[in-house]
Amino acid sequence: MNIDLLLLAILGVMLLIFFLLNKKNVDLQKIIFPVLYLVLYRTKIGLNLMDRISKKYPRFINFISIAGIYFGFFGMALIFYFLIKGTYSFLFIGGPPPVAPLFPGVKPAVGIPTISFVHWIIAIFILAGVHEFSHGLVARLHNIKLKSSGFAVFSILLPIVPAAFVEPDEEQLNKKSKKTQLAVLAAGSWSNFITAGIFILISLVLITPLVGISSYNDGVVVVQLEKGLPAFNADIGIGEKIVKINDYEIKTVDDFILSMKEIKPGEKIKMETDKKEYSLVTVSSPDRDNGYLGVSVSPEKKVFKEGLWYWPQIISWFGVLISWIILANIGVGLFNLLPLGPVDGGRMFFLMSMILFKNDEAKAKRLWLIVSFFCLALIAISILPWIYNLFSPLFTPIISLFG
Repeated sequence: MNIDLLLLAILGVMLLIFFLLNKKNVDLQKIIFPVLYLVLYRTKIGLNLMDRISKKYPRFINFISIAGIYFGFFGMALIFYFLIKGTYSFLFIGGPPPVAPLFPGVKPAVGIPTISFVHWIIAIFILAGVHEFSHGLVARLHNIKLKSSGFAVFSILLPIVPAAFVEPDEEQLNKKSKKTQLAVLAAGSWSNFITAGIFILISLVLITPLVGISSYNDGVVVVQLEKGLPAFNADIGIGEKIVKINDYEIKTVDDFILSMKEIKPGEKIKMETDKKEYSLVTVSSPDRDNGYLGVSVSPEKKVFKEGLWYWPQIISWFGVLISWIILANIGVGLFNLLPLGPVDGGRMFFLMSMILFKNDEAKAKRLWLIVSFFCLALIAISILPWIYNLFSPLFTPIISLFG
């Protein structure tokens, strides 16, 4: 049993009951009801705080919000490029899908570990809270009324993906200059990138040193081979653990680097792995004078030292949490900048189109619709395999009856 998916289902049931008991404050937005829908629970939480902070630090917030516009368009171009490139690679080269839903207990992509329910809910809470608070902060800086705040839940049958929202007065927002509108729209993703940067610093300054003093690397493994070079020609396998080079024992990546520094091009060496012993002749290194094998290595795994109570496990847990906070803020921040329909990036793209077409709304809307549907098609291509893998176990018994 997948405990993380079970906890997600329990969360969905609890939220559904909560919304049914508080119908007065709930706004149901039907997408493909009852399969897909959005639930909004309106409150006034945080509105006074947004107002106070925006009035206390107006110059700083204005400077940051203007910078957010430039970074927003840069992020839009970046995610649009990677969506196109990733979809092409997925369809024609066999690469992974460029977009994958982030759910606990479900592996999001190749090379990325599965996220636990607890890590997921904390990361979602932080990214959504920061994102929407920043929208409200910049809106209040420009005296745009905020009607409400609250939390939203994207629903697939059950309300299972928590989010947050701030509801500015759209009439007031639309009357502001395009620069102000762009600053408000870009603020959410920009704040997610800033949050990711803060947690990267926390990881570098706190988590990485703590992991370093409480653990050690247990071996070195082959992670990549360059075609046509000695390691590749010797049929060394990806994942093999390097034990020795000649008589030099290899325990860390530094051991591997130091051992290779003593070896000249054209020199015959012996490499011992956990699978077998290889005889290799080195070639010239592309950027150094020493010998080269055409192999990339990495630490096999971290082993925590004994006698440290539960600190290593605690440090590891927080390290994973911080990693997911970083990934979630960058991933969702970039996705939200896609020039797609009603998301922030889509609205920014429409405003940019209005500027390009000198306020010709018909032309701007036509370009906005074309780009939006193009993005939607690429996303659909990416997530269809994920949807199939998620629901195929439900239909397999039925299909077998007619097989």
